[in-house]
Amino acid sequence: MNTQVVKPFELGKNRIEALSDGIFAIVMTLLVFELKTTDLPQHASNVQLAPALFGMWPKFLSYAVSFIGLGIYWVAHHYMYHSIKHSDRVLLWLNILFFMFVSLLPFSTSLINSYGQTQIAPLFFGANLTLIGWTLYFQWIYATSKPDITADFITREYADSVRFRFMIIPVIATITMLVCFWSVEILLIVYALLLPFYTFTGRLTPKTAAAG
Repeated sequence: MNTQVVKPFELGKNRIEALSDGIFAIVMTLLVFELKTTDLPQHASNVQLAPALFGMWPKFLSYAVSFIGLGIYWVAHHYMYHSIKHSDRVLLWLNILFFMFVSLLPFSTSLINSYGQTQIAPLFFGANLTLIGWTLYFQWIYATSKPDITADFITREYADSVRFRFMIIPVIATITMLVCFWSVEILLIVYALLLPFYTFTGRLTPKTAAAG
C-alpha cells in the first residue's frame, strides 16, 4: 500500500519581502500627510508663514522619528530575511502581526500631533513603536528555533548576536515610553536622540559562511 507523504507548508520568502517593501513604502508615504500648516490665507506673507512653519516643529520631529524608525525596522526585516530560507505558518502570521503594527504608525503619529496635551497619545505612540520591535524580535526567535527555516550559514553565535541587536530597539522603546509619556515633546526628543543608537552598526552578516 502506497503512503502519500504530505509536504509541510512552506511559503517562499520572496512573497513576504515583496509585501514588506510595499507596506513600508505606503506607510512611510502616509506619514507626510500629517504635515499641514495652520489655516493661513492663500497669499500669506513671509512674516505669516515663517512662524507657522516654526510652530510645526513637533510635527516635523514626529515625522522624522516615525519615518526613520520605520526605516530602521525595514532594514532589520531585510537583514532577517537574508538569513531565512522560507516561511511556515507561524512565521507567516508573526509577519502579518508585524505588518499590522507597522501600518498603525501613521494613526499613532496623528494622535500625538492632535492630542499632544494628553498622556494617552504618547503612550499609544510609544506602544506602537514598541510592539513593532517586539514582533520583529519574536520572528527571529522563532526562526532560529527551527533549523530548517534559517539558512545553512547561520551559526548559534551569529543567531545570538542578531537576537541581542533586535532586542535593543524594543527594550529602549519600552523604557522611553514608560518614563517620558507625560510629555510628547520630551518623548519625541528622546526617541530622536536614540535613533542613531537603534541603527545596526557593524556587520549583520556572518563573517564566514559555513564550509561546504
